[in-house]
Amino acid sequence: MNKIVITVLGMVLCFSSMYAQETIKLKPTDKKSIDVPEPSDIAYSSDGKSLFVVSDNGYLFETDLEGTILRKADYQGLDDEAVYANDSHVYVVEEYSRKIKMFRLPDLTLEKTVAIPYSGGRNKAYEGFTYNKAKGVFSLFVEKDPLYVFELNEKLEKVNEINLGDLARDISAATYYDNYLWLLSDEDRTIFKVNPTDYTVVAQWVIPVLNAEGLAFDKNGDFIVASDALQRLYYFNNPENNQ
Repeated sequence: MNKIVITVLGMVLCFSSMYAQETIKLKPTDKKSIDVPEPSDIAYSSDGKSLFVVSDNGYLFETDLEGTILRKADYQGLDDEAVYANDSHVYVVEEYSRKIKMFRLPDLTLEKTVAIPYSGGRNKAYEGFTYNKAKGVFSLFVEKDPLYVFELNEKLEKVNEINLGDLARDISAATYYDNYLWLLSDEDRTIFKVNPTDYTVVAQWVIPVLNAEGLAFDKNGDFIVASDALQRLYYFNNPENNQ
């Protein structure tokens, strides 16, 4: 009798655990084609009036909120995969060359180039970059095999590295919003909400976007996801806005 009770209790606990970890699937509320070829990441300007978008072709663009190109930096890089903007600079990460480029605002003049060496595969290096306000560091994410985050100081010097284990199959973008890190996985087609101090997953949502490589938040706190292959922006309601 006791064995039966224990078995039933174990099944209930297992079912409850599976239910608690169930990932919610989101549907886009809108999608728009944009002028930027192969957009590999997106970032809002500090005033929220435009987007900075980088291309696999090695270009940095500023667009309006609909994705129409306003201007292009006088620069061509090598496999641009991540972008972050604050009120003074736009940072562009080149996966192939392992370099971070700093462009001065407001004229998008290249001010500084910093190399961050990494010996992994040519196409398995840096894919996500943002400023982690909770720790006061830049977080630079290695795509996969293995998943790593490098923490950089204000001079873009590496001060720490953390193996993220099996957090996701890959990381294709990163941003900081509302006191959390938010990571995008192309292969998992998932958005992860992550604790910014220990990089543990707090929540996650599956999205139906092919080759999702850019993640940002609009002024309402909703998700914007860039599809590299389809050259589109997808818009999703953030479920946490309704909590």
